[in-house]
Amino acid sequence: MADTANHQVPERGRLRRVLSAVLAWTEAMDYGGVDFALDRIERLEREVGQLKEELRQRRHMGVVDVHDGSAAGLER
Repeated sequence: MADTANHQVPERGRLRRVLSAVLAWTEAMDYGGVDFALDRIERLEREVGQLKEELRQRRHMGVVDVHDGSAAGLER
């Protein structure tokens, strides 16, 4: 009988752990407006950084080199 009583305690602990894990998962899935805004700002900052780097490289290379010297590249 003492053996069966010992098996019930871990079962109750397991249920609490499962419930805790489910609650933690649902909280992690809560994606609010502030989180969306911060993620969007981060993506925009990365894109601006990439565009700045491209512009810097193009200025360094020169307009003719970027367009391979073709007349079509100089039209704008």
